[in-house]
Amino acid sequence: MRAIDTLILSDGRPGHYTLAEGIVAALARRREVHVRRLQVRRPRWLPARALSLLINSGMRPELVLRNVYSLDLSHIGRPDIIVSAGGNTLAANVAAARLTGASNLFYGSLRRYRGEDFTLVLTSYAEQATGANRLMTLKPSPLDPDTIARPSGRPEREPGARPGIAGLIVGGDAGTVRYARADWKGLLAFVRECFEAWGTRWIVSNAPRTPAFVSDMLAEMSASDGAIARFIDVRTAGPGTLGPLFAQSEVILCTGDSSTMLSECVWLQRPVVAVTPRDWVLPANEASYRSWLAQKGWTRELPIADLHPADLLAALDAIKPLAINPLDALAVQIEPLLPVLTD
Repeated sequence: MRAIDTLILSDGRPGHYTLAEGIVAALARRREVHVRRLQVRRPRWLPARALSLLINSGMRPELVLRNVYSLDLSHIGRPDIIVSAGGNTLAANVAAARLTGASNLFYGSLRRYRGEDFTLVLTSYAEQATGANRLMTLKPSPLDPDTIARPSGRPEREPGARPGIAGLIVGGDAGTVRYARADWKGLLAFVRECFEAWGTRWIVSNAPRTPAFVSDMLAEMSASDGAIARFIDVRTAGPGTLGPLFAQSEVILCTGDSSTMLSECVWLQRPVVAVTPRDWVLPANEASYRSWLAQKGWTRELPIADLHPADLLAALDAIKPLAINPLDALAVQIEPLLPVLTD
């Protein structure tokens, strides 16, 4: 069968185009795909609400792509499938599908756009997964857990096993999640406590939104304290550098501000615990998603203020990582909803 020509529309934000890349990686489990990428930008002078009105009123797709997004129509080509994520790609996704007749997939909230303008809409929120062309899924990632090494010489985790190497992914304030200095100090004290009690050594990574003083504390611990085996500092290492953490960590802790990071750990079939500050609350849809992850047995949540090694072991013992490669699982879900895969 011929390769399927697939066009990814990107708004340039890694958190969005990574989701689209994950969907395409799942499609590639069923058919060979030829992938093209095109960056699109909604102009600031045109409000999102006005653009949705233009699309819903039937504005000619070539005018949307050429006059609104300043795209050369020859760059659209004749794709079989169009994939995007992020609200600023919605209008371009619909317009390109109307222009070419391609099947189109979108990950996220449709906002003011109509469901019937998409072949398939994927979401991680149950309240948005209504309709024949909607699919609730774990946040997709292009990473293939089968190709990422696991800690060498170590079998799957046994109940009660104390980790020799653990990963810690540190974020920062985001939305309605706020960290006090006491939260950060408590988290770093817990890292040292596990080292002193069990000999656990940590591979730690920060994020662009991690407070500078926290990153500085981690760098100092890494240089002078045996608890931190390696500190991956994004300030110098840049993004996309978590490979060693995933490959060497037997278990992972992730601060509770990022559903995306939590989901990626689940996607890679790692036992992952979210650690949360005193001052935090999630929007209803995010809270529902986190509950869904826990109900599946993939994650657990612990408050930083009450972190103790015994509590971590109990949480880890309750986790059952994904047994199936999530790329295959997503492909199985998508295939009957996307006829072009079997054409």
